[in-house]
Amino acid sequence: MLKREEVEKTVGKVVPQYVRDVVEHPPFRVTANTTLETLAAYLRKFPVDVVPVFKSVFSEEVVGVVYPHTALLLKSKKLDAKVGEYVNPPLVVKESWKIENVLEILTSEAKWGAVVVDEEGKYIGVVTLRGLLSALQLREPKAKSVAAVYTPLDEKKSRAGFVKAIEKVSKVFKKLVGGEVDGFVVLNRVGGAAGILTTWDFVKTRRWYKGSGEPRPLFGTRVTRGESKHVGVARVWRVMFRGVATATPETPIDEVARYMAVSGIYLVPVTNREGRVVGAVTAWDVIHAYLYGPKEGREDVEIRRAVEERVEKPTLEAVVRLRPSKHVTGLRARDVMAVDIPAVNVRDTLSRIRKVFLKNGTAILAVVDDEGRVVGFVTRRDFMTYIAEKSLGYWRRQKGKLLALKEQTMPGERVRIMVEEGTAGEIMKTQYPTAGPSATVEEIAYKMLAAGIDYVVIVDETNTPIGVVTKDELLKAFKERGRSVKVGELMTPTGVATVNLFTSLASAMKKINAYELDGVVVTEGNELKGIINVDDLSLRPIEETLRGERLVFFTKSGVRRIATSGLKRLRYSEVGTLTAYDVMRPIEHASTVDTDVKDVVDKLLEQGVVPVLDEKGRLVGVLNKMDVVKELARVYITYAMPEKVAEAEKIEQKVR
Repeated sequence: MLKREEVEKTVGKVVPQYVRDVVEHPPFRVTANTTLETLAAYLRKFPVDVVPVFKSVFSEEVVGVVYPHTALLLKSKKLDAKVGEYVNPPLVVKESWKIENVLEILTSEAKWGAVVVDEEGKYIGVVTLRGLLSALQLREPKAKSVAAVYTPLDEKKSRAGFVKAIEKVSKVFKKLVGGEVDGFVVLNRVGGAAGILTTWDFVKTRRWYKGSGEPRPLFGTRVTRGESKHVGVARVWRVMFRGVATATPETPIDEVARYMAVSGIYLVPVTNREGRVVGAVTAWDVIHAYLYGPKEGREDVEIRRAVEERVEKPTLEAVVRLRPSKHVTGLRARDVMAVDIPAVNVRDTLSRIRKVFLKNGTAILAVVDDEGRVVGFVTRRDFMTYIAEKSLGYWRRQKGKLLALKEQTMPGERVRIMVEEGTAGEIMKTQYPTAGPSATVEEIAYKMLAAGIDYVVIVDETNTPIGVVTKDELLKAFKERGRSVKVGELMTPTGVATVNLFTSLASAMKKINAYELDGVVVTEGNELKGIINVDDLSLRPIEETLRGERLVFFTKSGVRRIATSGLKRLRYSEVGTLTAYDVMRPIEHASTVDTDVKDVVDKLLEQGVVPVLDEKGRLVGVLNKMDVVKELARVYITYAMPEKVAEAEKIEQKVR
């Protein structure tokens, strides 16, 4: 998704002022004789907010318009209903009109779009809410926060509806078909957001009708075979869109506008700190914020945005913090290496890679070519880093085959950038450290740290991979044979391994990678809020259907055994950039500075990182898996490699 500054740079900071600047052209043509079934098929493939109805396929004369909810009037394929039976008089605007005037007209009529004509009345195109919201992003809203304009839960005569997930669809279907509401926020049993229900959910799923004609008798008995089955018997939760993004009263209104312009969803649930729904933001609320400011009796509150932090990677010497250490475990690669490594093909997609990670609970996968030869490796860190770098906006999976990155739509355009889903060949590493079976675990730790990678490949005499040693194997070796050392001696300083609640996910990943961390602790002042762990962050996206696409919000996850922990709040991501608050998980284990590292290894393997507290319960450091690896690497440098002792002493003096 393009940020405001990038949009301004692209268009030369020219803020659209007139309708001609935001005109769109539907990619299909509809006449009065077009069937509703054909209209529904068009909308599933090309979701547009308003569809002009032409006199004929050769004519430029517009006789009316239909909206997406018109397709829901179809009850059966064999009834052969025509668009002409349901055509609406068009809202007509001129290309020379100002955008503010068009917004006022659409708001007063509660329509998603209008037909655009030139000064002579000739058809030019259409203007839609989606395009107008894109244009508004280049302006400063008069109301900054959601709190100033959102629609409360108990407000009557609202364009936003609220319904329980267990209700019958018949309770809300007529209001959607009639265009009385733009959608419904679906509430769960405790008042949280279970999802939303819009016209697009029906258009995509086609669940509002089934069958192919009138019922007919069969063996003398009248049955419903072939009958149109109305959605009255279905429950809302079967049709609704799950995984919807939510907002809070402190969410910036421009981020809501950006989300609506990108996703085409004009309804965003608003939740309080407890996760209960207190209202919803509609496209009309967003327009009110830009044109008029806060609603009557409302005030802005302080907004909260994701914080982008600049991270500079330290030198290897600063990371290692060398000091004399002479305890050798005596274990070698052959004693600790993992040989049963799951494999994926070089052409396997991110979806396939994620499934293999989840199924096997492993932290690393081998990548093989079509002949079965190992050509590289993929770790969970590689997977998450790729996502953090590539997902500039909201990811969508189209027809289960592609991931589409739809960037911000430019005024007057409908930009769709299709990006094929990343493959193992794209994210794998082909350059990695290797060692022989007789290499000590201390040497392996040194090679791992020097290469800045999470594993070392063990090879035989012919340089063929025969196993892998990851940080987990090194931690288990340290627990078995390592020296007694206090947590306070190995822990990472708090300034390096902590982020605040509103640090962006991308910034958190940059810090994790720069300092060779396995995760960070999320804090608010002196209070611990949670942790972000690379191992469990990337593997359980929430993906649901959206306008013929698949919307994916990457949230907390991991192996199956912990897939449900802490997900009640995290299931629905917030509108805007993902932050540490959105993806953190609860802290289950902590340690003190005087605890023996061996006693913390099991907790470290389970949680990824362990906060270290002083006697007053204050955070004084964070223990990572890599901290234990560093200890083994120090042994290799200062004892197993005597010729490096002098060099180590010089480095130590420099660090001090």
